Amino acid sequence: MGRRIERREAAEVLSGFRRVLIATHEKPDGDALGSALGLGRLLRDHGRQATVLLPEPLPVKFRKLAGNEFAVSPAELDLRAFDGFVALDSARDSRVALGPELSFSALNMPILNLDHHVDNSVQADWSCIAGDAAATAELVCDLAGENGWTISPAAATWLLLGIITDTGSFRFTNTTGATLRTAAMLRECGAQWEEVVNAAFFSKPLRQQQFEAAMLRDCVKSACGGRFLYAMIPDELFAKYQFDMRDGETVIDLLREVEGVVIAALVYRRNGDFKLSLRSKDGRCPVGPIARVFDGGGHQMAAGATVHAGSFAEVEALLLEQVTRTLEDPHAIQS
Repeated sequence: MGRRIERREAAEVLSGFRRVLIATHEKPDGDALGSALGLGRLLRDHGRQATVLLPEPLPVKFRKLAGNEFAVSPAELDLRAFDGFVALDSARDSRVALGPELSFSALNMPILNLDHHVDNSVQADWSCIAGDAAATAELVCDLAGENGWTISPAAATWLLLGIITDTGSFRFTNTTGATLRTAAMLRECGAQWEEVVNAAFFSKPLRQQQFEAAMLRDCVKSACGGRFLYAMIPDELFAKYQFDMRDGETVIDLLREVEGVVIAALVYRRNGDFKLSLRSKDGRCPVGPIARVFDGGGHQMAAGATVHAGSFAEVEALLLEQVTRTLEDPHAIQS
C-alpha cells in the first residue's frame, strides 16, 4: 500500500493530474455517484479532462439526474490517455467497479484513493481517508477548497447529493457542523436542492412501495426484547414486485425508525451468498464490528457484509449471536 496523506497533499496530487479516470464502488449509492460525478465535473471546470466510469446500471431514482455524463465500459476508453486514476468511496480494491474487462490490479497509472470509510484498504499510491467526513462528497469539497477551486452549480448539485444521502438528510450522527457548513456552501454555489431531494427521497416507484409494505407485513422479525429488528427477504418477494435492492438504499430505514429498535438488519440472497445490511441508532452499540466478523466493513453505525452460508436459517443464527453479544456488551466484538 502507498502512503496515507492528509487533505492538503491529496489536493496537490489531484491538481497535478491532467487526464483523470474516476471510478467508485459497485452498486453505487448517492455518495458514490455524487462524489464521482461531482469530482468529474469539478475537474473539467478547472481545465482537466475527466471521465467517470460507471459500468453497472444506476439506481432508477438517479438515472434522470445523471444524464450521460459517464462511460459504461472501459472498452470505450483508451487507458493510455489517462495520467491518473481516482478511486472514490470504495473501501476495498475488489469493490471498485471497473466492469468485467478491467481489473484494479491492471491499472497502469498513479492511483489516488479518496474515502471516508476508516477501514479502507485500497492499494493506491496515495490514500486520503477522512473518517471525520460524513460523505466522500464532503471530502471532495474540502479538496476543492484546498485548491481554491470554485464549484459550479452542476458540480455542487452532485456533491450535495452525496452529502444528503449519506447523512440521511442530516438525520444521522455522522452529520457535523462542518457537514452542515459544506451543504450550505454548496447551496450558495447553486446546487439544485429540490432536484436532489426529490431524486433521493421522493421518487419511489409504486412497486417499491408495494415491496416495502409486503416486507414489513411478512418478513420482519424481532429479537432482544425489541431492540433488534430484522427482515429475511426471500427471492420471491423481489420477483413479485420486480424490485432490485440497488434501488433500496433507504429500505432498512423502515426498520431503524421503529421505536425501541437499536440495531436493524436486512438479509437477502445475492449471487449465491447472502447480503447483510446493518444499521444502528445508538453509538454505544456499533454495527461496524459485526460486519467485520463476516469480513465486511463500513461505518460504526452503518455497515454490511456478504455472508457465505447455506440457508437463511444459518445466516439468522449467526446474525442473532453477534447482535445479541453487541447489545449485551457493546465492547464484546469491537475491532
